Amino acid sequence: MRKLPGLSTVFATVAVLASVNVASATPPTGQFSSTEYGRAQQVANAKVVAPTGHDVLSSTYMVAPGGDTGWRTGPGTTALAITKGSLKVEQAEGCASGDLTAGNALVLPPGKFRLHNVGQQPVELLANFTGLPHGGGAPLVDGPTEAAPPCAGFAAAIVANGISTGKSFRGDPSPYFEQSHAGGQAYGASQELPVEAGKDAFMTTVTLQPGFSTGWFAHTPHVAILTKGTWAFYAPRNGKCEKVEEYHAGDAWIHPVHRHLGVVEGNEPAVITLFGFNLRHGEPLPVLDSNPDHFDFTQAPPSECPTQLR
Repeated sequence: MRKLPGLSTVFATVAVLASVNVASATPPTGQFSSTEYGRAQQVANAKVVAPTGHDVLSSTYMVAPGGDTGWRTGPGTTALAITKGSLKVEQAEGCASGDLTAGNALVLPPGKFRLHNVGQQPVELLANFTGLPHGGGAPLVDGPTEAAPPCAGFAAAIVANGISTGKSFRGDPSPYFEQSHAGGQAYGASQELPVEAGKDAFMTTVTLQPGFSTGWFAHTPHVAILTKGTWAFYAPRNGKCEKVEEYHAGDAWIHPVHRHLGVVEGNEPAVITLFGFNLRHGEPLPVLDSNPDHFDFTQAPPSECPTQLR
């Protein structure tokens, strides 16, 4: 199993990506930097479900040898990506138990679970949570633990210990559900992202300077949290090219695969943390790259949208 990369930061000025050679493509322009926290391969098909009226959160964690979250109930889905060590995962549903090792990722459905490090080295992991109460504490760390489910071999109530958060980003996706998107339709009470076994989950933060534009592109599914600045998406709607989404610091969005254009609005950089899914498994690639199975910048602009939006 390959060893996953550690924390890495990339700084770049994008004029035209050399590997984008489609004549009608509109590649990114402007300055950006990115910090990648790691990635891991999804071990099973799953879905991430994010309801409106609740926060989403992406965070890095370290679990010391012997560390334990205790039994907790995830109100939404919990996506885990292990970048170092091995973590035992126990679930009340089906009385399931198994080890999640470095390089592997798993999405837990809503419900009661426990994570503990039974190995001799610290565990490092990335996690994304949906369905959280607004403004609550840090998942896996804060709040009381619960009684164990009635499953043979599962320990009784455990006091959380030996687990700490590193980088943590929280956002409210309510504005996402309140806006009309490409096609002019507002989403319902929740959004689902399909997660494919064999592909990678990842977490990264990108800082996009004023004037940055993605150009027209399509991307893999992700949960995004904006911690600074103003960010907007444009897409064709009703025969015109319109701003279909606008976000401010503290907002979040849950995007399936589709084509649109994103821009920094105003004079402040936009800082966005992405927890993404379904990247092609293999050696790490920059998050802003032209790999069509990653972020596809070979997209031609829609006929309704003038090129000056770039």
